[in-house]
Amino acid sequence: MKTAETTSYERFIAAVTGQWELSGAAGMSARQIGGMTDAPVSSIYHHFGSLEHLFLASQRQCIADAKLWCEEQWRQIDGLAASPAAFAGFFAQIIDGWCEQRRALAFAWRECQLLAQQSPTFQEASRDWAKLWEGFWSRAGDRFGFGVHSLVAQRVFENESFLHMIRWRRLADRPALDEMARSLAAWLTGTAMPPAPWREFARTEALRSMPVLPERDETAMRIVNSAASIIDEDGLARLTHRAVAERAGLTLGTVSHKFRTKPALLEAAFEGLYRTNVERMQTDTPARPDRPNDIADDLAGMIVRGGNARGSDELFIATARDPALSQFGGQLRYLRGRTSRGALQDLIGAKREVGVTEAALFSGFLTSQLRAHVGLPVDETAGRIRREVDTLLALARTVPA
Repeated sequence: MKTAETTSYERFIAAVTGQWELSGAAGMSARQIGGMTDAPVSSIYHHFGSLEHLFLASQRQCIADAKLWCEEQWRQIDGLAASPAAFAGFFAQIIDGWCEQRRALAFAWRECQLLAQQSPTFQEASRDWAKLWEGFWSRAGDRFGFGVHSLVAQRVFENESFLHMIRWRRLADRPALDEMARSLAAWLTGTAMPPAPWREFARTEALRSMPVLPERDETAMRIVNSAASIIDEDGLARLTHRAVAERAGLTLGTVSHKFRTKPALLEAAFEGLYRTNVERMQTDTPARPDRPNDIADDLAGMIVRGGNARGSDELFIATARDPALSQFGGQLRYLRGRTSRGALQDLIGAKREVGVTEAALFSGFLTSQLRAHVGLPVDETAGRIRREVDTLLALARTVPA
């Protein structure tokens, strides 16, 4: 029979687990969790020692639940004569099932990635998440016949499952995911790239609906850039009008006048991050078709110099979580690869044309590398990235025209 203490312990973990999707760590407090569980706040410290360790206990439970979910997926395909031809359907369904059926766990994983960047307490849990998916896709590689290249599927899954958390238009999102999966399968099997009418449609719509960045005066630009840097360096939880005023060297009244609400300030931060990312890609994207081997090194250097993807990741999570930010969903999901398309074209040569879906795959692969290697020594990171890029390019170059 369970004791009251054991039940209280489990209620705390369940409460936090349910909040990863709704508010994340930035939106949780000991008082709030105590109110949700009808238990005194002191019980949190009695059971866990700190709020941070309660978060960690929830992450451990989420990892255990994710392992059970993964095993259930394998049980569902018992008896399937798996082959490379069956992989695309499996890949797309795993992403869709994970993001729709186990959405709370999907948010928990992404929150853990962010928490690990700001606190050593969560670094082991973040590594355990990575090991879980590394093992899953290694098993998939053996099952579907592309074992040595399972890392490519793992990297694409890591990024594509993040983007699929963002709900834009379900009728377009699901078939566009299928097209992405078939394009990945083309890499893995050396077959021709399939058509992608849904992704082309989504990209066209995202471009059509993309707001023109407003002309800002000098004061507004200081606020925009300061808001972006706070998210990038300190996380979304630190974004307040007061913090932006201090960072920008302005008065609180000035910031509040220019951007009156928290959503308006968040939009300003998105604008700043978007401007920064575009400028960085325009500066760093290599364009030396006569020296393709150097391009991979340049891409590795670009990722190393980028440091981390925290600002973008915070915005992905916020957009997936908050319907008020859904206006950004189409752009975040479908405008990837605009600058990396030319780089990939240079890397594989002129024998065939790189399409928008393949460019998005390449962009997602590189972004996932950034998350995977954040915090590692620079001398190790460049070498690892170069080897991973070489693995991908060896596949991409086998795709026929």
